[in-house]
Amino acid sequence: MSELLQPSISHHTRRYAKAVLNPLLGLFRPGNVAMFHVGRVGSTVLVGMLQQHRRIYWAGEVFQREHDRYMKAVGSGSYSLPQDPLKVLRIEMREARNRMFGFETKFLDEHHLKVIGLDLERYVDTLSELGFERCVVLKRKNILRRLISGVVLRDTGQFHIRADQKQQKRRFRLDLHRIPLGARHLDLVDAIRMIEEGHERLDRLLAGKQVCEINYEEHISDDPFVAYRKVMAFMGLEPGKPDILLRKTNPDPLEDMIENYDELQAMIGTTPYRWMLESA
Repeated sequence: MSELLQPSISHHTRRYAKAVLNPLLGLFRPGNVAMFHVGRVGSTVLVGMLQQHRRIYWAGEVFQREHDRYMKAVGSGSYSLPQDPLKVLRIEMREARNRMFGFETKFLDEHHLKVIGLDLERYVDTLSELGFERCVVLKRKNILRRLISGVVLRDTGQFHIRADQKQQKRRFRLDLHRIPLGARHLDLVDAIRMIEEGHERLDRLLAGKQVCEINYEEHISDDPFVAYRKVMAFMGLEPGKPDILLRKTNPDPLEDMIENYDELQAMIGTTPYRWMLESA
């Protein structure tokens, strides 16, 4: 009989020990880091490197599962917010114990904020109340490239390419009037402006806080170790020697990728975003 009870007793003992010890170990945590980005900006390759460090507990996009549920339900109008949208974040924070804790938020109104039930201003304040004293912001200058990457993801279902995987050439037609951002579809120029304005809003809210800004073109595109070392220094940790697990998904010139490149060129050729056609 005692042998039958032993697994159950051991399981409950472990749960009790975690419930008691995790908050205590959390008192010795070196800090909490909130990362903000809009997706398809090199966050996954950077986070993959951070997660290999023994002193870091990086929880990833903790609201993404709920956002996936929202995306499935939004068409039928049946979505309702969870009773405690931040519960999953607090659970992950406890799991970090005495390691540096980090996680990511896609901060546009059309992304994770949809399932948190807070606007960006209140969300930033709430993170401060939860003990997030450091913020990392990932940006991509060429927003056009980010949007096209999102369209390719939607059409192919391929989020990333492993470092040892061959990159496949692909051409596709770009619907310039149905660029996906969350559950919405916008004209291309409107989508670019939405991301620009989102970052401007975030910059204002984070003014005066400890912020590490990572730029995809300068810190990730050619050598992700540049971004990795910058973030590690920001967190006050010695960098390790992580592997780079992923490679670029869409490195080709836009003219080679997009069948209706002439239409794309005509749409933004007279806007301030024309330079995005030529830049990677």
